[in-house]
Amino acid sequence: MRQAALCIIGSELVRGIIQDRHAKTLASDLTRLGYRVQEITIVPDDGSIVEVLDRLVSNVDLIITTGGLGPTSDDITRDAIARIYEVPLVLDPAARETLFEIVGDRLNEANLRQVMIPEGFTVIPNTQGTAPGFCRSGEIYTLPGPPKEMLAMWHGAILPDLIRLLGDGTLEERLELSVFLTPESQLEEACALAVQMTSAQFDQPLSQMPLWGTRVQLYRISLYLQGSTAVLREQVFHTLEGLLGPSRVREGDRELVDDLYLQLQQKGLTVAGAESCTGGLAAKLLTDRPGSSQHIWGSMVTYAYEAKERVLKVSHETLEQEGAVSASCVDQMAEGVLRLSGCDVSFSISGIAGPSGGSEQKPVGTVWFAFASPEHGTQHVCLSFRPFSRDSVRRRAAVSAILLLEQYIIGENLLDIVSQWQYI
Repeated sequence: MRQAALCIIGSELVRGIIQDRHAKTLASDLTRLGYRVQEITIVPDDGSIVEVLDRLVSNVDLIITTGGLGPTSDDITRDAIARIYEVPLVLDPAARETLFEIVGDRLNEANLRQVMIPEGFTVIPNTQGTAPGFCRSGEIYTLPGPPKEMLAMWHGAILPDLIRLLGDGTLEERLELSVFLTPESQLEEACALAVQMTSAQFDQPLSQMPLWGTRVQLYRISLYLQGSTAVLREQVFHTLEGLLGPSRVREGDRELVDDLYLQLQQKGLTVAGAESCTGGLAAKLLTDRPGSSQHIWGSMVTYAYEAKERVLKVSHETLEQEGAVSASCVDQMAEGVLRLSGCDVSFSISGIAGPSGGSEQKPVGTVWFAFASPEHGTQHVCLSFRPFSRDSVRRRAAVSAILLLEQYIIGENLLDIVSQWQYI
């Protein structure tokens, strides 16, 4: 079995200021590729990397490093590798040109450090930042430290290269998915189950099944199914759809509002919202896109009982007898903002974000949603989110509202959809 080692570089990691998350991703993927990860070392930005690399180069088949590629004097990974391999650092013209396109006239000597590459090494473009990586294919790969940059490089360039070196050309391809409303740990569990189920269905050993990797973003997770065959990758995708529930997994690099806007544009619809527990977050997400005013009228944050009564005409009896977190309340909120705005479609959200305010009947994490339009009438659904934090409940509620709004416009039964949602 091939031996691999990981070297994670950063003084903030050693001091406990930030937590390393790279090792888990890299070690997991390498293990599934058939490598034995012999060592994971975290070192500060103080030159320790030289001694560590000097030892690893002669003891393992593959080295992955992350961090230490920035423009400052303590970013010495490139110097260390050049020293270990006894080659000079040389300026890469293509990398310099790319860097100039990003920073323009601000390009200075410090910036240029980022495009000094050990002679004989191959540059790995950085699609998410300024510092490129570099490698000797199959031997050592050096990546930047910021997670967004590292993960994009790992999934976009390095994993495909390692898989290619295994000798099966069909493994180079991958399937990119966008997953919504699913915590990373729960997605990991669902992926493992989807691969196992597909393996059994097609009578294939797990060693021949697709690998998976994730890149966590604010409102979604990019999921990569890598290797194996197109048929098995596609089937893992569909199995995952069944495990998570409708509309939660989309093929391709999909932003949260992409499919909703497609419906709004095709049907020429306008939308208004009424929010309580989300405090306008759904409106913020809906209006992040340029030109959103063509379809988004606005959203009212009616937080207090009085605001719901006076602005949206929610009945006093409903609020007194059923409370603001109820089906009747969100129905009246959605219908009220639909009348006020004159839009084609409306949505409403009211829930208990916590950390206090819950009860046995309505625990923290309980959120009601309603959607109204002349074409589809009024529909309401309730979701119960795991109350990790106030922010997480608000964020998942806003994401749910947007996903459900798209399905409502299509004409789906929302109760059927949410009854199949898992891992939220």
